[in-house]
Amino acid sequence: MPNHTIYAPTRGTKIAELPKHLKGSPAAPFVLWLDDLEGFLGNQGINPTLLDSLERMNVAIVATMRDSLFETYANSRGHGVVAEENPSRQIGNRLLRAVEPVFIDRSWSDREIDRASKTLDERLADAVAHSNTYGVAEYLAAGPTLMEEWQRAQRVGGHPRGAALVQASVDLARTGFGGAVDIDVLEDLHEKYLSSPALRPESWDDAKSWATEVRYGVSGLLIPGEEYEDTWRTFDYLPDAVSRTRHDRSDIPDFIWKEALDLCPEDDERWLIGVHAYMDGRNDFAIAAWEPLAMDGNGGAAAAIASIYEDSGNSDTALYWRQAAFQDEFLSTAVPYDPTTPLYRPETGKIAVGHSRDGQVAEIEIHKPNIGVRHGIIAGEKGIGKSNHLTLILLGALTSSRYRLLLIDWSPEQKHFHPFIENGAALSFSVGNLKTSLGILSNAARVIEVRRKKGGYVNPNIEKPGLLIAIEEAHHLFQISGEAKSLCLKIAQEGGPVGVSLFVTIPDVSLGSFGGSVELQKEMTKEDNFAFYMGTGNGLRMLRDVRKVQADGEFEDPYE
Repeated sequence: MPNHTIYAPTRGTKIAELPKHLKGSPAAPFVLWLDDLEGFLGNQGINPTLLDSLERMNVAIVATMRDSLFETYANSRGHGVVAEENPSRQIGNRLLRAVEPVFIDRSWSDREIDRASKTLDERLADAVAHSNTYGVAEYLAAGPTLMEEWQRAQRVGGHPRGAALVQASVDLARTGFGGAVDIDVLEDLHEKYLSSPALRPESWDDAKSWATEVRYGVSGLLIPGEEYEDTWRTFDYLPDAVSRTRHDRSDIPDFIWKEALDLCPEDDERWLIGVHAYMDGRNDFAIAAWEPLAMDGNGGAAAAIASIYEDSGNSDTALYWRQAAFQDEFLSTAVPYDPTTPLYRPETGKIAVGHSRDGQVAEIEIHKPNIGVRHGIIAGEKGIGKSNHLTLILLGALTSSRYRLLLIDWSPEQKHFHPFIENGAALSFSVGNLKTSLGILSNAARVIEVRRKKGGYVNPNIEKPGLLIAIEEAHHLFQISGEAKSLCLKIAQEGGPVGVSLFVTIPDVSLGSFGGSVELQKEMTKEDNFAFYMGTGNGLRMLRDVRKVQADGEFEDPYE
């Protein structure tokens, strides 16, 4: 309905006089938008007289109503005692019989989910991640309301015991434990959150009933488990919201970490619990989570434990776990490149870079369809395979015919880009030369300006290819050239939507690796960018440090 003005009154607004305000208005024609129609029915809202007036003025009315309420109003006849006791039901019945309703499925289609997955909004990304369980809209709409209700309950006269029950379940989920828990377990755990008898907590039955009650026809604060009767887990929005809100985050109590591990999670979940513990600075529980995996031959877990002991100065114990890690064949097996198998998938923007422990293809997303290309960091100590990893990315981009390569090599060996250069696969290149390196970056910056004016470069293709700038051992370049840092910052900030991508290899994510530039460090380590922190132990350490870099407040270099 182009060229219409939307009039959207708030719920409860007395709109009976609306025709007087709209008649003769230069803003016509109008669309009257009534969100939750039931709130606008009655003598001072939508009534038969007002409806007739709006129809004569050609005011289109668009409204929403939940399924259950629609059934209530649509099936009520406007006569007799019912009409006398509830005139709004009569009005609603007349309205609903005069329209052709559009029913919206609670679950989104595969195409809708696919489009939503390409957004950079973390709230929508969370909703998409849980879309197999909830509808995306109900997750987004019910989540904040449930969060507020939970927070309000933690008071005298509220539901303090119910709030404690929900808190126990939320904290379990924050450890990385994803399963439903027997209600008896939650009953024991929640008591430890009720530290103040002054809150006058309600009875256990009332608390359980309140926490599990379904609100808005969508979800309760706790939802039932799928495998066993009377098992419960938190509505996923709650731990997601707590994790997103840094200032409101509370420490997870020791007894919750212990319970998460005592619940005997699967190996993958046990690894995840260890990662969550490590990120929260709880190395004791990280070790407790990973040790059984390491003893069972998981070299990644052993390397992660070794890293913790190295950080604490316990070199003997670290050596033991390093030796255990070396015995894992998976960590020492090189993944060969098969030229007959395409590395790049244009429909997803992903490049295959190897295989995971369970044999699944490991991929990285260098392009977000309909949004733009991504930038990336490959960080790790010398000899760990950063250059080989970058080579696979370059091969995938090159063989797709959707990218042109701009290669800058500042490694001491200056050998990793030779196959591309010798075979004419690079659009331009520089090997340890500051002038030509700056020339490549300056040209890329100019391309960004031109493409911004033209548009149409979010999806690299043969006609409008993306530019992939790769800088080997970029820290050497950043340490000697302020201009290089400025140009790379511009590319990182503006290049994505116009198909200009920047990938760098560096030893770590310290400020020194970015030539002392706080802006470049923060920009390149953003969550929107691809990051591969190599080395199981060192990689986790860098991931934890990146969170410190991105945290709000005064900057502090985690490597100082």
